[in-house]
Amino acid sequence: MRIFAAATIAATLLSLPHAGLASGRGDLSGTWKLDRERSDDPAQKLREGGGPSRRGSGGGGGSRGRRGGGSFGGHHGRPTDEGGENGRADFSEDPRAFDLLSIVHHDPALKITDGLGREHVLYTDGRKIEEERSAGTMKIRAKWKDGRVVVATTPEHGAKITETYAVTADGSSLTVTTRVEGGGRELEFRRVYDAAK
Repeated sequence: MRIFAAATIAATLLSLPHAGLASGRGDLSGTWKLDRERSDDPAQKLREGGGPSRRGSGGGGGSRGRRGGGSFGGHHGRPTDEGGENGRADFSEDPRAFDLLSIVHHDPALKITDGLGREHVLYTDGRKIEEERSAGTMKIRAKWKDGRVVVATTPEHGAKITETYAVTADGSSLTVTTRVEGGGRELEFRRVYDAAK
């Protein structure tokens, strides 16, 4: 009986939306300014955990197969492989790429423009987009999962990148969690944005 009660309580708690986050399909639209105090520094994360995969806040650098627009922001705030040594992620790009995100979201179309003006159009209905870049084809798929937009980027060569975009229920904050996995390494960092007034 106790096991049944505990399982029922656990199932109920797991079914509740995460505290403060919008449940259902939210709107990510807005201009978002990076809150550096509440955000991780990807370069620091790489220095701290540049070895084999360590789940949680550390992780490793991972080999990269991404191209486009630099490395500390990519097309829409993601790291890329330009300048990376031995295929490792290079997070040394102009940090202004992360400073501001402009998002126009008319589901399923999602247009994300980073702080350097690079824009990327995705579709949250799960359709696969293929982009040709200097080192090969990138396969990108965005979909809704648990009230968040999850963007999975799989390069022809290198690490897989998964980004999760979650906006708070009141629309005041956006969190982007980036996970880079590949070559026996893993890196995860998060960026927290405040709605620009």
